[in-house]
Amino acid sequence: MGSTDIRVFIADDQQETLTSLSKFIHAAEGMHVVGTAADGGQLRRFFEQNGGDQVDVALIDIGMPIEDGLTVLRAIKERYRDQIKLIAITGMRGRNYPAEAMFKRADGFIAMYRSYEEIVDAIRQAHSGEKVYLPDPHDPYQPEVPPPPPPELSPMEERVLYLIGCRSYTNYQTAQEMKLSQPNMEKIRNIVMKKFGATNAVELGKVVERLGFCTDYETRHKLRDRPAPTD
Repeated sequence: MGSTDIRVFIADDQQETLTSLSKFIHAAEGMHVVGTAADGGQLRRFFEQNGGDQVDVALIDIGMPIEDGLTVLRAIKERYRDQIKLIAITGMRGRNYPAEAMFKRADGFIAMYRSYEEIVDAIRQAHSGEKVYLPDPHDPYQPEVPPPPPPELSPMEERVLYLIGCRSYTNYQTAQEMKLSQPNMEKIRNIVMKKFGATNAVELGKVVERLGFCTDYETRHKLRDRPAPTD
C-alpha cells in the first residue's frame, strides 16, 4: 500500500457487495479501501467525524436504508466540492437513476451489473477528474449517453421550480407565496423553464419528477408536506 494510492470508500447495504468490491479494490494496483458503510446513516457519520481528507473517491449505493445514498451524496458534495469524487452505484432498474445522480452532483454513475475491472478503471478516471458513466445496457431507463449536468439555479429559481413543479401552484399562488409581483414571478418562471427545456408547467412537473427534485428540495429545506393553497 503506497502513500499515493487512491483512497476509496464504499457504501452499500449488501454485505456481499461490500466484501467483494473491497477485496477487488485492495487487489488493484494503486488503490485501497479506507472504509465502508452499510447504510446512509453510517455514510453520513463517517464524513462528519472524519472529514474529507481521508477519501479520494467514494462509491455510494443509491438505495440504502436510514438515508438514501443520493441524499447523503449531495450533502457530501456540497460540503467538500471537488475534494472528493463521488460515484453513484446501483443495481436497481426501472427509473432514470443516472439523471437523478447527476442532479445530486455525482461525479459519475455505475450500474452494478458492470464488471469489477470496469469499476476499478472508473475509479481511476474519476480520481483524475473525468466524469464516468457505466449504465446498465439492459435497462431502457438508463440512456446510452450520460445525462447533461443540471443547470445552476438561484435560491429564488429553485423556490419557483418547487412551487410550480412539485406543489402545482398557479402563477398567482406562486407570486403570493413568494411576495412578488406576478410579472416578476413569471419572469423567473420563464428563466427556469428555459433552463430545463420546458414550455409549460406540465413539462416542468415531468422534469422535476425525472430528477427527483421534489424530495431533494424538501429534504434540504426540511419542509413538511403541505397542500397547495386555494385561490
